[in-house]
Amino acid sequence: MRSVVAVLCVCLAASCANPRYAYSPSAHNMPVLTEKNDSKIAVAYSTNADANASDNKYDRNRSNGFDVQGAYAITNHFAVQASYFARSEASYLRGEYFDSSAVKYKRNLFEFGVGGYTPIDRKGKIHFQAFAGVGFGKFKIDENGRDNGGLLYSRYHYSNVTKFYVEPAITFKSKEIFAASLSTRFSVIKFGSIKTNYQQSEKESFDLDSIGRNAIVFFEPAFVNSFGINSLPGLRLEYQLGLSLLMSQTIVDFRPFNFSVGLVFDIPKLIKGTRGRND
Repeated sequence: MRSVVAVLCVCLAASCANPRYAYSPSAHNMPVLTEKNDSKIAVAYSTNADANASDNKYDRNRSNGFDVQGAYAITNHFAVQASYFARSEASYLRGEYFDSSAVKYKRNLFEFGVGGYTPIDRKGKIHFQAFAGVGFGKFKIDENGRDNGGLLYSRYHYSNVTKFYVEPAITFKSKEIFAASLSTRFSVIKFGSIKTNYQQSEKESFDLDSIGRNAIVFFEPAFVNSFGINSLPGLRLEYQLGLSLLMSQTIVDFRPFNFSVGLVFDIPKLIKGTRGRND
């Protein structure tokens, strides 16, 4: 039953004519760890723009940002991770309350986690890993436009964000040139210290009235794939496709999709490989 509700909520969020997005998902921090001292430093371009947006003047949507991620295997089974998420988004809308609206978003979030990994096949090519952690950041909405009377107006909604997450995954790795992961993540989002000048009727219409009352839970599956070359061990190109599904009864508008692509470095392996070629 919950899965049906989640799918319906995704459809509602995607089809809403005048959403004010309270949440955007980050890229999964999915290190490929197989032994002690394995590491990851990654920088990725990310976007979670509304797929329904068009080129019409008041039906445009953009979402650009980046994810910086790191992880390190302290032992053969224990690891730590950290990441930084940033998004710059904008929507151009018409609606019930305002004749024309330019809604801009700024989001940033730091995350820190700990976890473990272990092989689950005899050859050591398939690993199970799981991380759990916490994040802290700020989400900002700034809106400007004209109301239905033709007068200029402005609105804002600023909030602190605390995120708790659990991220289990299964990873297949073939040497240093290929890795694929099926990852799942449960994210619990708590909004606090909210400052806004949206009127109560506007907050109710834009589903912003209740986000500060209860924590909001999302189920976020993703597919992560990376490629490397034998001559440069420790360097891979990674992309991922992720979804965000609302699991709470609290209804909010949110970005249901994230795509990212970037480079992943394992610095010790990269240095070792470079020295080996020189020798």
